[in-house]
Amino acid sequence: MLLWLGLGWVGLALIVALMHHRLQGRATRYPPQVASFVLRLENELDVAHPAVRFMGMLPDRFACLLSVDGQETPVGLHEAFRQAEAFPESFSQLISNLVEDIRDVGLDRSDELEFGAAAPLLMPQVRSREWLIAQGTFGDSGLIHTALNEDLVVVYVVDDESSMLFVCRAHLKRWGRSVVDVHQLSLANLAKLGVRGLDAVAADAVLMQSGDGFDATRVLLLQEHDGLLVAVPDRDILWAAPEAGQDVDALIGTTASIAQRASHPVSGKLFRISDGRIEPVRSPA
Repeated sequence: MLLWLGLGWVGLALIVALMHHRLQGRATRYPPQVASFVLRLENELDVAHPAVRFMGMLPDRFACLLSVDGQETPVGLHEAFRQAEAFPESFSQLISNLVEDIRDVGLDRSDELEFGAAAPLLMPQVRSREWLIAQGTFGDSGLIHTALNEDLVVVYVVDDESSMLFVCRAHLKRWGRSVVDVHQLSLANLAKLGVRGLDAVAADAVLMQSGDGFDATRVLLLQEHDGLLVAVPDRDILWAAPEAGQDVDALIGTTASIAQRASHPVSGKLFRISDGRIEPVRSPA
């Protein structure tokens, strides 16, 4: 079974590579005027709205995912496109109005979100330390986190059907809670999602891709399984297996390849769980 999962891991690398190229080519399938609008939108956000990041287009609808002040939220583009077509000279003002509308209506603000409402929606999310630094770590808007090792951290989100709000220091001040409080509560909520598929991981290899956005994060539920090799190249991928019989060099290469082409990359490293810690694995070569 370990051999088959190893082959499946290699196959997954090929699938992710194909998906990467498909996503890269998606823009070319838009009509020229739509593709031009999307590119202009992305450039305008980069230049005029540094606190807003264009995360990509959503599949099967004319909408994109934006990160606004650290909160990821889907944004429909039909109305903005129509206005841009009608008033091209006012594009910058149009995008400014769109961003302000999102901030005023589409986001849960830290001064409005009560702990009672947030508690059942709190979830942990495993990210790279580089990602955390890129998001900003200072002041009230800095994201709270717990370090896993030199490469990985746990951040926290209030996750509902329409958006994902990252928990920052301002939330803790309003709630009167500590990072430890949020960490423990979010782990309990993660466990409620279920660990089906991870039950046999101590004896066999597991590849988890449930699509709920917390597959990589489930590595936190495996920290009592000493001797496991684990990989989290993408937010939506968790691979874990007993170390015995594994080709470590091949796994390191495959994990790095998947992470390089991932839609939501976490880490290209292979890790080992040892004494409850998640440690990077060095190549035996």
